Amino acid sequence: MNSPSFAEYLGLSLHERDAKPRARGICMVIDTGQSLPVVEGILQSYGHLIDIAKLTELHLTVPVERIREKVALYHRHGVGVQPGGIVVELARLQHREAETLEKLRRLGFDHLEVSASSTSRREGEEERRFVEIATTNGFTVMGEVGKKFHAGDRTRRSDTELDIDATVAEMRMLLEAGAARVYWEGHVLRRVMGDTAADIVARHPASTDAVTEVVRRIGLDRLVFEVSSMIPYVQRRAQQFWLVRLFGPDVNLGNVRLDEVQFVEHIRLGTWPVFGFGGLGDHPYMQALERSDGGPVSPTWWRDIPFEASRS
Repeated sequence: MNSPSFAEYLGLSLHERDAKPRARGICMVIDTGQSLPVVEGILQSYGHLIDIAKLTELHLTVPVERIREKVALYHRHGVGVQPGGIVVELARLQHREAETLEKLRRLGFDHLEVSASSTSRREGEEERRFVEIATTNGFTVMGEVGKKFHAGDRTRRSDTELDIDATVAEMRMLLEAGAARVYWEGHVLRRVMGDTAADIVARHPASTDAVTEVVRRIGLDRLVFEVSSMIPYVQRRAQQFWLVRLFGPDVNLGNVRLDEVQFVEHIRLGTWPVFGFGGLGDHPYMQALERSDGGPVSPTWWRDIPFEASRS
């Protein structure tokens, strides 16, 4: 930012977050076709909080010059830009990979998602080759693991049960091929951990333990946890809060709606209420300030409130 934040101006302290370019606490937003004036307005206030913008397949029917302008607008605010995974999947299904990658680069796209969320996961060697081609063409590759529907999803044993070994194997394959990070499909996470706050609390700790075991094996900084932008806001907020509760304010979050960047940031900072978790969601950073009584805030303030408080 060119000027101090409102909090800095007032002399108020918040949890300290890394500035861009950052290696942790990444925010990937999902742009579902918002107009240039809307995007510009959001970037003027919150561009410093956004690291990557995903231009979904809904942009495929937009005039190409508007796409070029939008990509350039994001870049002016230091935001990387990728097409939605479906765009790349369409190109691969039509055997137009090389031409599509070249044209995406001409438009200014600098990130690329390698996914199989709506098609069958290709075999490892084919995926490795495609990731290598994409990185050779100058893209920062983001792999994706998991499918929106559980049928054919090799990372799940059932709709709500994760296959830990299969999930880890797919993630490692993409990372070893050259992907910078892996997106974890939000529809997998919500079905495994729970759709609502009540679901999450009821399924804890078994469902949570499955997710944290994958994180232990892969590494937190190499994962970006998607939260579906299509489910109701109260559920998005619950899932984002739970990921912060588990992994801290600097967890990488994806598919954040453009008009909710500020909400997600303050969930990270513990200064926005999240209902359905009892005392856990009652402004945890402010609770930490009260406990510190003017001294240093606990370095793990986001998880210091006992889980039992979720039932209060």
